[in-house]
Amino acid sequence: MRQIIAALSVLLAVATPTAWAGQFKEVGELEVHYNTLSTTFLTPEIAQQYDITRSGYRGLVNIAVLDTMQLGKPAIAAEITGQVKNLVGNSRELDFTEVREGDAIYYIATFAADDEETYRFHIDLNAEGNRNASFDYNYTFYVDAP
Repeated sequence: MRQIIAALSVLLAVATPTAWAGQFKEVGELEVHYNTLSTTFLTPEIAQQYDITRSGYRGLVNIAVLDTMQLGKPAIAAEITGQVKNLVGNSRELDFTEVREGDAIYYIATFAADDEETYRFHIDLNAEGNRNASFDYNYTFYVDAP
């Protein structure tokens, strides 16, 4: 997964520097990093490894929770739930899967998406130490058609 994030950060930093920068929320003792993108940004091998359908009409949400109270802000485990809602109010639950690679812990979920649709995400989490947090963010999805 670290390879995915490294590749995505390079790709997104080159393609859309303002979209990648600063995508985290500081909530109490936690730093929650999040990213949303089309699953077509994943290589076929990575998508297969994590059982993700690559499609211009599928989005991917990636969340990592860091503990700001520990030296080096290590990644920590959390229970994450969330919803995605379009502008007319249609809401769907996000089903997050935990991915661990070395010291890294990520939570990923996919969702069906339409071109040029703005989505509102609501994320709830309960991190180690019974630390709860919630936050919202918006993302406008653009279909990445071949």
